[in-house]
Amino acid sequence: MLSEWQLAVAKADLADWVTVVAYLLAAAACVRASNYAWIKRRTRDRMFWQIASVLLVFLGANELLDLQALLTAVGREYAKTNGWYGQHRRVQYVFVLALGVAAVVAGIVMLWLTRRTDASVRLALIGLVFIGLFVLLRAASFHHLDELLGGGAPEFTWRSVLEMLGILIMAVGATAYTRKRRSKTLPANL
Repeated sequence: MLSEWQLAVAKADLADWVTVVAYLLAAAACVRASNYAWIKRRTRDRMFWQIASVLLVFLGANELLDLQALLTAVGREYAKTNGWYGQHRRVQYVFVLALGVAAVVAGIVMLWLTRRTDASVRLALIGLVFIGLFVLLRAASFHHLDELLGGGAPEFTWRSVLEMLGILIMAVGATAYTRKRRSKTLPANL
């Protein structure tokens, strides 16, 4: 079980490392946006940027650690040990459905929390939702979807490109937030 996970961790490629760097750069942009929100006393904005930065760091670490592979291996072993591996597709379906419901609820909560925030916060939220949907689809691990997302250039599959798009949207939102805030604080003659 652990050997499967260790093999998944050991096979990190160039796309994985580029994605990790992108996650960390986007997280740094979110920390910077959080600092601007703190200076401007925008509590909700600051909370959003702090949560986003933590999530991005976690997702970056997960890109290398492949925690979903560990979860899958543990679940498979548990199902075999307890004699219900024959019904694992149904359990997988319920798990993905529960993740989907949790994602919808989290999205609604985030929309409510950001209802009075800057447009750049909502843009970053779109990026976060995009990444969340991507992670949900990856967690589902349906083979025909894996085949579709695995296409593209050998170094950067569609899976990598889609994940990077969500990260880019987050980074653009964070950068726009800090630039907009900074331009409002500069004197008019500069």
